[in-house]
Amino acid sequence: MSNYFPLEESIYDRQGSSVRKVIETIANQYVAATPPNGFTFRTLSTDSFKQLEDGRYDMNLGPKFPERQLGEYGYACALVYSEEGSEIELSLSCYGPVRIYLNGGLFYKSTVADDVNILNQRSLQAQLKKGWNLFFLKMIKTSSGFGCVFGSSNYKWFPLHALSPFTERTGSGGWVYSSSETDLYPEETLPSAASLEKDLPSVWHPRLSGGSKQDCDFSSVFGILPGQSAYAWSSFTTNGHQAVPCTISGEAPGPVQIWVDEKLVLEAKGGRFDAAVSLSPGEHTLLLLSTCTEADWNVSISVSDGVTAYPLNAPQQIKGVRQSWIFLGPIESSGYAELGPGPFPTLYRLFEVKDTGEAKPLYWRTPAITNGYIRPYLENERFARWNYPLGVTLYGLLQAGRTLERADLRNYVNTHISECTRLYPYSLWDRKQYGAPAINHQLVELNMLDDCGSFGSAMLEAYEDTRDESYLQIANTLADYIMNKQERRADGAFYRLRPGEYQENTLWADDLYMSTPFLTRYYKHTGNEAAITDAAKQFLLFKKYLYMPEQQILSHVYDFKYKTPTYVPWGRGNGWVIFSLSELLAVLPESHEHRKELINLFDELASGYLKLQGDNGLWHQVLTDPSSYEETSCTAMFAYAFSRGVRLGWLQDPASYASSASRAWEGLTKHSIDHKGNVYGVCRGSGYSFSADYYRNELNWLLNDTHGIGIVILCGVEYEKMLASFT
Repeated sequence: MSNYFPLEESIYDRQGSSVRKVIETIANQYVAATPPNGFTFRTLSTDSFKQLEDGRYDMNLGPKFPERQLGEYGYACALVYSEEGSEIELSLSCYGPVRIYLNGGLFYKSTVADDVNILNQRSLQAQLKKGWNLFFLKMIKTSSGFGCVFGSSNYKWFPLHALSPFTERTGSGGWVYSSSETDLYPEETLPSAASLEKDLPSVWHPRLSGGSKQDCDFSSVFGILPGQSAYAWSSFTTNGHQAVPCTISGEAPGPVQIWVDEKLVLEAKGGRFDAAVSLSPGEHTLLLLSTCTEADWNVSISVSDGVTAYPLNAPQQIKGVRQSWIFLGPIESSGYAELGPGPFPTLYRLFEVKDTGEAKPLYWRTPAITNGYIRPYLENERFARWNYPLGVTLYGLLQAGRTLERADLRNYVNTHISECTRLYPYSLWDRKQYGAPAINHQLVELNMLDDCGSFGSAMLEAYEDTRDESYLQIANTLADYIMNKQERRADGAFYRLRPGEYQENTLWADDLYMSTPFLTRYYKHTGNEAAITDAAKQFLLFKKYLYMPEQQILSHVYDFKYKTPTYVPWGRGNGWVIFSLSELLAVLPESHEHRKELINLFDELASGYLKLQGDNGLWHQVLTDPSSYEETSCTAMFAYAFSRGVRLGWLQDPASYASSASRAWEGLTKHSIDHKGNVYGVCRGSGYSFSADYYRNELNWLLNDTHGIGIVILCGVEYEKMLASFT
């Protein structure tokens, strides 16, 4: 095969095969390409379309516009952002006739078969351009229904977040919708993303609210609730170069408390108030707790240094908020304690208050739109995302940080994980509130091993640094799923039931990685012996289904529909197994009943893989096919396992495996990693097949794929440990 790049562009040519230089270059490249941007906070109205469990939007216009007659029109419009030009698979089900326009052109017109069967799901392939893409749907009311169900066909992995079009709604989330007696939007007059809503010929919903930008008007969000209290949160920025005396002035209809930068500066029973406070230059938070009276719930408030009146702005970066305040409530009494323990004010908590003896969840509201809330969205490809390839990537970056003694890398990993864990309780409520989550998609859905073990294992590894109890709480949820809810065969082996899917009733080598490293670390941190015994048994069970004794390697998948393994030894599938077995053996007690048998399995597999190493020190995509491409992630995992096996004494011929690991590391630095730290030759996420042609010709490699970046770093870390053990 041809090289991925000329040798003179390799990291080996520029820096040699020094482990520390290589892993630092890869880590730097990844972090630079994946800045810690976190979630995006936007406004959203609960009057917008709710999502179904599959993530598609239920655009049933019948209840929205009951006055519409047969043959009349409805419309829905939304923006979807694409970081790069990409193809997305969409799914459509129709209550009645639908036309879908994408970026001004007709994308799909429903057929008569679509129009009469809401249970039918039509799959559509849409090509998104880089940047903003505008979907406009035109629907006609018939006696069968009015509207459609539309969205991503795989929301869990490829969510389609609909954002509001039109200039007045810039930054807001959710579809907007309208209706008319006759068609007001022929193809030549479709609105654009930047249209002024006030100039369009129909009224669009959810309705935008008016009101003053500066008003702290609780009634615009909650109405009048005599005796109830609520919080309002804003911010302002002072000028100058030193602290100056400022006055916070205003008028409240009832009792009020005010905090500046989390320090209580005023308590008043109502009426006019003034509070003096000394403020340094820069941004300040302003928090207000107000109690509603019989007729009014609007607090006027201003901040001034006697010369300059400082304008109030919404706190933090919240898109779609035009007013200066966001609100939390209502609650029956007052004080921080009412909202339970934890930081406040913050967007990174779901709050709970007691309401007639039951806990009532609360999150921030906005008056910018009717029934408006603040909602976090996951809008980047990698950072703050919970999925299995990122689990192994973060594990690698964490180990790089430890090896290089770089606190910034460790902090980067912990920040990524904490973005997910801090808002986990919120994300469960978000799904209930809106039908499907906008963050933590895999963690919230939690219906397969892919959702659990890899990221969960990285989280528990990071727990050694952070001691963040939220990590353990989520780990308990993951352990409960794996040990008590995951589908198993009668003998206890994990498998994929997945009725109606192509992978129905199959067992995958990958799933040893998606489960056993997590169970191993869960045992390490909790002492749960059932977890590590379950992990140990899985290897023996999977061997029964997948082991190819003539070559001492594994088939990728066993298909119970056909009662046979596929007999295709996919490289990374085998890599997952021996990598995960090394994770287990490093923790499994010496006295464990299965340890000897598992040591033998490790040695057998290593012997099989050793025989298949290629001339360049790399292993191939199909292990037994030298014509298939040299695959980076499986090479890194084999070298990782060999290095660990040599260092910890699990292998019968350590010299051969040490030499093999050395050849593999040199091969990676010459052929898989360029001088900028880009990683080549990593197979993309796989399906399965009984044909080796699928793996060789269709399952292609991707540049800087997260299935391989962390694995390569881990390989380097373990290889260096092996070398150090020789001295």
